[in-house]
Amino acid sequence: MDGKVITNKEVDYHGNLVVMLFNPTCEHCQDQTDLFEKNIFLFKKSKLLMIAAPTMGPYLQNFITTYHTDQYPGTIIVGLDSNSTIDKTFRYESLPQINIYDANRKLIKVFSGNRPIDSLKRYIQ
Repeated sequence: MDGKVITNKEVDYHGNLVVMLFNPTCEHCQDQTDLFEKNIFLFKKSKLLMIAAPTMGPYLQNFITTYHTDQYPGTIIVGLDSNSTIDKTFRYESLPQINIYDANRKLIKVFSGNRPIDSLKRYIQ
């Protein structure tokens, strides 16, 4: 990882934001990422922001390379939660957790665990 800080600027656009809380070593998270990558054509206005816990740093570059997330700059953003925002902001039961925010960044849907693309398609623009 290059240590890039993700700010509001990266998610300041007019479209839905798909936030996926994930663990790069989690098989379910890997499967969900693979599903998103195979359906990247659906993301015309939406972006996918993938956030992992800070302890996952050593595994992140291998995950990025394996699942090709770096091949979609501007559409897929992968990073670490450097200031424990996940624990302070989100309640989650299982990973991956997918939170969908509208263009005004209002939470409109939460999915816990893997989801087929058919259940996500209506939220991706």
